[in-house]
Amino acid sequence: MLQAFLSGHGGWTAAQGYVQVPKGCKVHFYTNFAKNLITGMEYMILEGTYTEIDRTIDEYHLCPNMKLSSQDKSWTDKSSAKLKARKDIDWALVTAPAGKSVTLNDVFEYYKQKNQVAEFHWLACQTLGLQQVGGRKFGLNAGDFAHDASKPAQYRITQKKADGGTIFQWTD
Repeated sequence: MLQAFLSGHGGWTAAQGYVQVPKGCKVHFYTNFAKNLITGMEYMILEGTYTEIDRTIDEYHLCPNMKLSSQDKSWTDKSSAKLKARKDIDWALVTAPAGKSVTLNDVFEYYKQKNQVAEFHWLACQTLGLQQVGGRKFGLNAGDFAHDASKPAQYRITQKKADGGTIFQWTD
């Protein structure tokens, strides 16, 4: 089955709603919802060295209609190079056009029109689009820097100090 890796900047707001995963397809997420996926982790997934999936949403189930936004071309080129080195899978790298974004619904519709099934791998942040009212200090939209499925996730929460400095707090 085709392994379609969705790479870029990602997020979700309640206004985007949910989308049904098409027949024969599934979507894998590698981080918790409302957490960021760090680029180093993406490269490990693309290389096949990181295989720990946080959750999978199977065919016919509802999935957050995540938005995938474009990324710097150099990131896409590096991701593509990692996949080209793999000979063990049939793969596709899905990115948003420069300066634009697509939703999971858009991606699903594209593959449905081609009459092709795939396992989709969400390799972007799952940033929850809420107004900044203090959720970050509790870990909302934090990034997992551990990159090691055998160890607990380690999230870095960044807070700006009044004097312009930065405080980094680590949490599991």
